Amino acid sequence: MAIDEEKLKALMSEEVLHSDENKSLEKVLTGGKKVTAAKDVASMFVGWIWVVFLGFGASMYSAKRQMEKHKKAKQRQSIKNI
Repeated sequence: MAIDEEKLKALMSEEVLHSDENKSLEKVLTGGKKVTAAKDVASMFVGWIWVVFLGFGASMYSAKRQMEKHKKAKQRQSIKNI
């Protein structure tokens, strides 16, 4: 155990380099802001893609329904004419 105590005393007597906490914090916050901004832009882009995609889907569905209505109307007319 004496060896461990000597190692511990040697470690305690060493001088520790101090870092600037404010500078480190600012660096981390700046990096975090950049990541957040990139994610926000990407999510807005994906959101607009979904809006466009759903808009086209709704338009196609509406056009299909209109075509079905016209086909049914033509079938009714042809049945009445017979």
